[in-house]
Amino acid sequence: MKRSPVAYALALALIFACGFAGVRAASAEPPSVSGIRGHVLLGGKDAVAGVYVYAYDSPNSDMRVPTRLISAPTTQDGAYTLNLAAGTYHIIARKRVSGSPRGYLSKGDFEGEYPGNPVTVKAGEFATVDLSVATLPGKFLLAPYANLKGDMGITGKVVKKDGKPVPGAYVMVYTRKDRMGRPAFLSKPTNQDGEYAIYPTQPGTYYVAARTDYGDLPRKGEPYGTYDKDPEHKVELKEKTVLTGIDITMSRFTRDLTKCAEH
Repeated sequence: MKRSPVAYALALALIFACGFAGVRAASAEPPSVSGIRGHVLLGGKDAVAGVYVYAYDSPNSDMRVPTRLISAPTTQDGAYTLNLAAGTYHIIARKRVSGSPRGYLSKGDFEGEYPGNPVTVKAGEFATVDLSVATLPGKFLLAPYANLKGDMGITGKVVKKDGKPVPGAYVMVYTRKDRMGRPAFLSKPTNQDGEYAIYPTQPGTYYVAARTDYGDLPRKGEPYGTYDKDPEHKVELKEKTVLTGIDITMSRFTRDLTKCAEH
């Protein structure tokens, strides 16, 4: 049966109406996302491009383990955006000389941790997280921080010759007797009372030293100390044992290692 021109026109109008309604439905705005956004500054002053911002669920291992939560590099004005699911995160920014978002950190790279960590991200909202990065010293930056806690560790204090505490010192444990090269584990900086705790991930013989900086070889005149209750500056760490009283007295490093090759 033939349709009249009027019926045909009405049918076409219905098809177009339904089609455009479908287009409108398909082009509706997607559900709102959440995350963090902000700017990255060099030394808290100048915008820096090419910085990647990382989000971690935990601050363990000083946030040097790989993560999939990485922003695109910052723009020329230092701006970035990182989409994240609702939750709590620890935020850090890095820029490698290589330009890669992943890989080893080395002397000359930039890094900066957000001082307001942890950051809470709410569903459908973006938290403002502005960061500042600074140049990293040293060449041993991959030396892993030990766990923040555990049932096997080494604890004590770092002090000066007069017994006053040394805050901000790093305690390093080596598997090498000469304590050269990259330490096996590195502590967090000592607190205001000079206290430290380091939790290696495996038992063994460790040679203990402390510095106020890390990376490269110790420099003549820099603050340096070793655990001296043992003539070889070593401790024997057994499973499920926490050694206490492993105190270190710092003085000035007397050797000149500038001509020594890096191990």
